[in-house]
Amino acid sequence: MKNIIFILLFSTTIFAQGSALSLYEESQKALSSGNLDLAGEKIREAINLDKGNDKFRKEFDRLNGLRNKMINANRSVQDGRFDDAISGFADVIANVSNSVEAYYGTAKAYEGKKDFTSAVKYYKQSLALDPNYKKAKTSISNVAKKLYNSANKDYKNGNLESALSKYEQVLGINSRLYQAYFQMGVLQKKMGNLSLAIQNYQSALSIKKTFDKGWYSLGLAYRDNGDMDNAKSSFEETIRLNKKYYKAHKSLGDIFIESEKYEDAIASFKSAIAIKSKYAPAYHSMGITYAKMEDYTRSAESLTKAVDLQPKEFLSWFHLSEAHNKLNDCEAAKTAALEAIDLKKNFGGGWFELGIAEYCGGKGNKNTSINHFEKARNDREWRKMAEYEIDRVRNPEKYEE
Repeated sequence: MKNIIFILLFSTTIFAQGSALSLYEESQKALSSGNLDLAGEKIREAINLDKGNDKFRKEFDRLNGLRNKMINANRSVQDGRFDDAISGFADVIANVSNSVEAYYGTAKAYEGKKDFTSAVKYYKQSLALDPNYKKAKTSISNVAKKLYNSANKDYKNGNLESALSKYEQVLGINSRLYQAYFQMGVLQKKMGNLSLAIQNYQSALSIKKTFDKGWYSLGLAYRDNGDMDNAKSSFEETIRLNKKYYKAHKSLGDIFIESEKYEDAIASFKSAIAIKSKYAPAYHSMGITYAKMEDYTRSAESLTKAVDLQPKEFLSWFHLSEAHNKLNDCEAAKTAALEAIDLKKNFGGGWFELGIAEYCGGKGNKNTSINHFEKARNDREWRKMAEYEIDRVRNPEKYEE
């Protein structure tokens, strides 16, 4: 009977030891796959079956120490001790190379330090281990948003190079974020890099073809780069997508002025005004167009409306003075010219029109008009015209037909 009991005890011990060894191997497999918690559970079960196994106990202590490091590292992230967190997670990764949670925690710590490049690197490493790890996917998206907002802030504060770098980082995270391409276009245009601005606007539009603001900005860049045909096409596409985009109507009208299609220009400006009745730039451009059509009455009417809406625009006052001079309304021309001069004293055009108004076809004060032309002459762009008028006032017989 004693022999039977001994055999049973011995068999039970051998079975328990075999099961414990199997659990130890399961623990190591779990550890190899990066599951520190499961590895700890399996080694604990192994110890329960083979309490005298020193190897199991040492492994349990080691895994428990790594688990505590993981807990402390996560707590450090929450407390804002990001460098401590990074160090703690590094120890875990050195022992558990496939720990998704350790890579994710490291990424969170770098994100806390605003080192977004490193954060994304570690988020992607966690996804490489587990492509379905939703927290990492969400965090990468959030980092892209943070970088984008930070870039916008830099741009507003005038830190253009920093903003450009961050937009590029955003696109490194999410190459389909058309807003980042668009903002890079805005930034490049501001920096005078029109070709690069155009490329970035095109990249944004290749992702979102219905982006009306993108088409409008592309049109402005083409216009500033001297490509009027593509500018016209871009403005037309803007209007096709959004018929109420009044700025696009106005800009299209300006293109028509360049190509001397004045009736089309007027129609575009009227479309802009129909959408936004108090849009001064459209009245300004319409006044210029009527002047080119030699309809100075309607030119003066449009420009009067422009200065009523935007009284600080010196060019509107200048063109209004010009229209009044063409209508031989010398007093109204003087008033408008003086407004232009008050707003920009070194602008030769204001002094030139004031000189024309003062001379008033020979009925006014010749010396005063010459003084105004002399001041206009100080502006290089107006020098030749001012010298011509000075000579015409001094020697009117030379210009008699």
